[in-house]
Amino acid sequence: MNKIIYLVRHGKIDTDDKKRYIGFSDILLNEEGVNQGKKLKKFFSEIYIEKIYCSDLSRTRKTAEIISEGRNIEKVELKELREINMGKWENRTFEEIKNKYPKEFENRGKYIKDFTPDGGESFGVFKDRVLNIFKGIVLDTKESTVIVAHAGVNRIILSDILGISLENIFKIKQDYGCINKIIVNQSTTSISTVNYTLSHI
Repeated sequence: MNKIIYLVRHGKIDTDDKKRYIGFSDILLNEEGVNQGKKLKKFFSEIYIEKIYCSDLSRTRKTAEIISEGRNIEKVELKELREINMGKWENRTFEEIKNKYPKEFENRGKYIKDFTPDGGESFGVFKDRVLNIFKGIVLDTKESTVIVAHAGVNRIILSDILGISLENIFKIKQDYGCINKIIVNQSTTSISTVNYTLSHI
């Protein structure tokens, strides 16, 4: 019997429309993000869900709460599902980091697997963290499960299944509130849907 894992990105947050390094920073959903959560709730309303996993950051927890509202679904918060830790770069804009730390900014682009911002973690360490917990979730899953996580977390999982290198990970689009559908059976893991958004609901 196939197991289905719905890998969801949390709803939208406020970043003042600037590209920022947001990893461990605990930022709430904005109004649009809450509405995206409500669309996800409607999408999943007639789908049996065994469990909902999410990180322990507010934006994923709230999205998971909205999806499961009014239903008896076990929710499991896992610190291991947090976004990548950006250390001292947290919540700073790309432009600020590029101007203040030009060499480090350049090195992150060149050596994405091993570069570690001060106080943070590299993509190599991040990948190991995410894939270890994902494998545990897969083993624990019997039927349909939802994981509400972050763009980086989702990209790590999807790139591993698709055989995409870390250097090309940002080519995998992950919009706020999107759904990815992963099908697991005894011998294979495949992806049937990537970055499905619910603008029509």
